[in-house]
Amino acid sequence: MKKQLKAAKKVAALKKALKVAPPAKKAAIKAKLVAAKVALKKATASVKKVSAKLAAKKALPPGVKPIKARIASIKAKIAAATNPKRKAALKVQLKAAKKVAALKKALKAAAPAQKAAIKRQIVKAKAKLAKATYKVQKVTAKISAKKYPAAAKAAKKVAALKKALASAYSPAKKAAIKAKLVAAKKELKKVAAVAVSKASEGGKPAYNVPGPTYLPPALRPGSSLTAKQTNAIRKRCNEVFGTHLAQIEDVDAACEELFA
Repeated sequence: MKKQLKAAKKVAALKKALKVAPPAKKAAIKAKLVAAKVALKKATASVKKVSAKLAAKKALPPGVKPIKARIASIKAKIAAATNPKRKAALKVQLKAAKKVAALKKALKAAAPAQKAAIKRQIVKAKAKLAKATYKVQKVTAKISAKKYPAAAKAAKKVAALKKALASAYSPAKKAAIKAKLVAAKKELKKVAAVAVSKASEGGKPAYNVPGPTYLPPALRPGSSLTAKQTNAIRKRCNEVFGTHLAQIEDVDAACEELFA
């Protein structure tokens, strides 16, 4: 930005000099002004490039909530939860989220010598939060399987066919599995929609119904994701958030901790 300011001042000075210059000197000043404007344009482009990079670093990926919003979301889920096991898991998640928020706040006010240690603590705190989030998803999935057995059964069938398709080598076998998978997905979508409709009749959001709304836990403690897997998860999250089914509890939790 200093280079941009210097270039802008030079352009302003040359413009001022051009107004009061005698006719014999105007051509030389105009040539200098053209060169100064080129330098200013170059400096402005450099500032924009650096600013864009900094903004990209600060910006949250799609589907990710700031830590304050996550805490508020977890608190709302605790208030609405009726299952004791789910409520207990959500409280552990809330405690972990508050720890991350406190460390992030401490990092901003910390001295340069202390920042490295706090950053290491944040990494550990985020890992605990991811573990707690996975626990909530696991408990919710168990409740879901009991509350929506038809949808859970259909979801298992789809998962099994996808696994079979991935390991199939024969083109004929792949074609047969694909045909079965298309039919299984249609059935899954149908039973999941019925489950969501029935669960929402009372005006309360449904638990995580297996099917179009279900996001399998992508991040487990001790695992790591490739760039391809990360992009696939983000794409799936965006698909879910873009539908009316995004209101179902804990669907958003599947994405929150992946890219924080």
